[in-house]
Amino acid sequence: MEAPEIEVLDPIQTQPAAGLVLYDAIESGLAELRAAGAEAFDVKTTAGNKAAREFIQRCVATRTATDEAYTNWNRPILAQQKLVREKRDEILASVKAIETPVKEQVDAEQKRKDEERIAKARAESARISAHQACLNAIAMLPRDYLSASVADVEAAIRDLESPEYVGQRDWEEYAEQAKEAVAAALITLRAHLENAKAREELAAMRAQQEAEAAARRAEEAKAEAERKRVAGIKDRIHAIETAPSTCIGLGVKQIQQRIESLAAEAADDFAEFQAEAGAAIEAALGNLNTMLAGARDAAELAQLRADKEARERADREAAERKVREEQEAKAAAERAEREAEAKRQAEARAAEEKRQREEAEARRREQEAAKAAAERVRAQAETLLVLLVEARAHVPAGDLADRIDAAINAATGAAE
Repeated sequence: MEAPEIEVLDPIQTQPAAGLVLYDAIESGLAELRAAGAEAFDVKTTAGNKAAREFIQRCVATRTATDEAYTNWNRPILAQQKLVREKRDEILASVKAIETPVKEQVDAEQKRKDEERIAKARAESARISAHQACLNAIAMLPRDYLSASVADVEAAIRDLESPEYVGQRDWEEYAEQAKEAVAAALITLRAHLENAKAREELAAMRAQQEAEAAARRAEEAKAEAERKRVAGIKDRIHAIETAPSTCIGLGVKQIQQRIESLAAEAADDFAEFQAEAGAAIEAALGNLNTMLAGARDAAELAQLRADKEARERADREAAERKVREEQEAKAAAERAEREAEAKRQAEARAAEEKRQREEAEARRREQEAAKAAAERVRAQAETLLVLLVEARAHVPAGDLADRIDAAINAATGAAE
């Protein structure tokens, strides 16, 4: 089916010069307006100020006429542009409605072909990946038996050597690679088998050696325990014998505690050394009781000396405290007098400073009030002057107009 020829409209020839004719009359007055604006206006005089205001009004009227001329000329052109845009949008929508069904059929057929091609590619990729995964599993199989037992490695070798292992799936074009992978895995597994046999033989030898060493350690531990038992008993007897020497210089309470501890010792607890232990306990208790009596006498003498020293120290401290209290009372009286004088002087200074601050604040408020009043008068004067100048243009000639002019000239300093 041949495509019909599409007619393309010729571009519209715009004539901007036609619109420029509208400004000929306005533009002809620009020379006069430019000449009038070139002259300086003496706005300080009443007449000059009035002439300047009238000139500004002429300029505003000229700008307003220019804008109105453009608006009147452009309004019908905007309407035509709107109609042309609407017609363009209508044609584009019609063509899109005709084109869409055919384009959808073409796109659907292309999508179907693409999906069919992708599905075939995915199926082929999955088939190849499945074969490669199985080959990889055979290649990686020996890693699982790197440290396995002899029985496990032999079972794996029997499984690989059986005809059913390779024949359990259809390898297609990968059948030869599968046989090669099985052969390589068998080589590695047989090496693992030799290593496993050597490893288990070495483990058996080490177990036997460890059992013999454990038996020797048990005998040695038994002998060491007996040695420590005897040494412990002898150390306890030695501690009893040396108990009096460790209590030299201790007080009554500590010696009494040591005597009670030794009295609680039983000779039967020392097994075959109970005779030696009994003699040591009896001798130590005799020495400790003698030391206890001496410690009690020394403690009583020390208490008497401490009581005397405490009484003497209390008397000295009482005398010193009395002198210190008298000195502190005198110093407190002098300090109170100084503080009272300082307080009187501070209050006098504070009163003088307050009076000076109040006087300064009063002067500041008077100055601010005067300044604010002057600013209000100046602001109102400027506002009234502006209003008077604007109202002057609406007052007819006469006595009132003359008096307003005189007031404006007096306010602005202009010459009459």
